[in-house]
Amino acid sequence: MGKAEETRQAIIEKAAVIFNKNGYQRTSMAMLCDDLGLSKGAIYGHFADKDALAVEAFLHSVRHVSERVREKLQPCQGEVNRLRAFAATFLDFFEETVQKGGCPILNTAVDSDDAHPRLHEEVRRVLTAWEGRLVSMVEAGKESGEIRLDADAYLFAATFIAQIEGGILLAKTIGDKKYLERSVDGINLLIDQMATGKD
Repeated sequence: MGKAEETRQAIIEKAAVIFNKNGYQRTSMAMLCDDLGLSKGAIYGHFADKDALAVEAFLHSVRHVSERVREKLQPCQGEVNRLRAFAATFLDFFEETVQKGGCPILNTAVDSDDAHPRLHEEVRRVLTAWEGRLVSMVEAGKESGEIRLDADAYLFAATFIAQIEGGILLAKTIGDKKYLERSVDGINLLIDQMATGKD
């Protein structure tokens, strides 16, 4: 990675936290310049505008979450165990999530709705991919005999996402991780109901 690419990546990583904590609307270029220690010209040398940086910052945050999930799932055997591990991942890095301003998907979804179409489209794409991944895991579990054939994969995926995002919101707002723990417990109950016990 060349120096220019290293600088660009460093800007993205720092800007991701700034946008996540303050939201797109409240993050001004002056704030970015102050927090990053760079001039507008230096930032615009790497990004066309604030919009382009905001999108890159959001995608960086999502990739970070995805990497954490992938690491957690890698040693797991069977789809039931992988689904449980998927949910548990959000508990594992909850403190880090709070330090960085909360869930970037939830924050950006709320912040960009009706205000930033490009960011909103990226959030929609990420949520759709998240749903698709969960549906695929449930369907794979059906094929392996771990999950009942009558289990509704789409209902599970929507509930999983809502439970995780709602749990993070409550836990961060109230200041108590137990709300996310209860959400993960709820997901595990759903997994219990779908599982055949053949894992």
